[in-house]
Amino acid sequence: MRLHQCSVEQDSPLPCLADTSLRRLMISSLAAKYKDLCPVVIDTGMGHTRSGLAGDERPRSVVPSQGKDGSIVTHGVVTDWDRLEELWYHIFYHDLAVCPEELAVLATDAPLSPIINREKVAELLFERFGVPAMLVMPRSVLVAYSYGCTTGVVLGSGAGTSYAVAVQDGYVLPHASFRLDLAGNDLTVYLGQMLAAHRVQLPAETLQHLKETRCCCHPPGTHSKPMGPLLQDEYSLCAEALFTPEAVGLSGPGLLEMAACSLHLSGAQSGNPPLLLAGGTTLLCGFAQRVAQGLGSGHPAAAPSRHVAAWLGGSIAASLDAFQDSWLPRDIYIESGPSAVHQHCF
Repeated sequence: MRLHQCSVEQDSPLPCLADTSLRRLMISSLAAKYKDLCPVVIDTGMGHTRSGLAGDERPRSVVPSQGKDGSIVTHGVVTDWDRLEELWYHIFYHDLAVCPEELAVLATDAPLSPIINREKVAELLFERFGVPAMLVMPRSVLVAYSYGCTTGVVLGSGAGTSYAVAVQDGYVLPHASFRLDLAGNDLTVYLGQMLAAHRVQLPAETLQHLKETRCCCHPPGTHSKPMGPLLQDEYSLCAEALFTPEAVGLSGPGLLEMAACSLHLSGAQSGNPPLLLAGGTTLLCGFAQRVAQGLGSGHPAAAPSRHVAAWLGGSIAASLDAFQDSWLPRDIYIESGPSAVHQHCF
């Protein structure tokens, strides 16, 4: 595949894709060329949006998915489509310097997100950016690809959502998929509350840094060493909320119980399918060991780059020649509407 780049002026408005004869002619002439060009891979999470070109080993663009008005995504669900359009426009034309009218785009989908999410992504890409082809794929499937697997149980935790999802032969098993709306951002808030109880107020950036460097996934009750205003055990208590969500007032199973259920329902037998970690929150100190201890089995697969595992899996998949017939092309979308995206979902 080859890359064709374009550039726009910094003050260019959002592209106006009116259905004119000239526009239709241009898109028609480009539609047959997208398979010869590198697709764009976009993974929009609650914390960051990672973007790049298929075949790259790391994203070319990593930008926050939130601004002064809050996050574009809430627990894996897009809640502000206008701002998502603005963000993607900036990524296409400025960060990546590509013309979306010429390239296929692979976007990720959060576990157990509403079906309408995929339709609106297709609508946005086809009608606002004029892409010749697109595809929405589950993050869990792409995570498995990043590990070189097509079957496994993905245990993920990012900024806004945690999940355990079974993948078999490249397809999600819905009956063995679970989601917990408790993740990294919630741990940061919880840590702030714990510090406030000691009459310590810190800015959000400092709390985030403390969470990432001090919070460790060890069962509370074994570490009493002072670490600033909190004891080491209190930092462990913060991270433990992922496994005991009732600590922050949430009912339902924690990550260990969800992982155990996914493994059981997917027919796991002695490490098959494997347990695969994904998401930045799983980088917390001792996370993999805590999961292994709680499940009473071997350590899960924990790639150092698992915070970008979904994007990396998309980069791998979209660069394969065998994948090129999986795209939803523009002419099918025009004929069938946004619901056509479901025929091309994994």
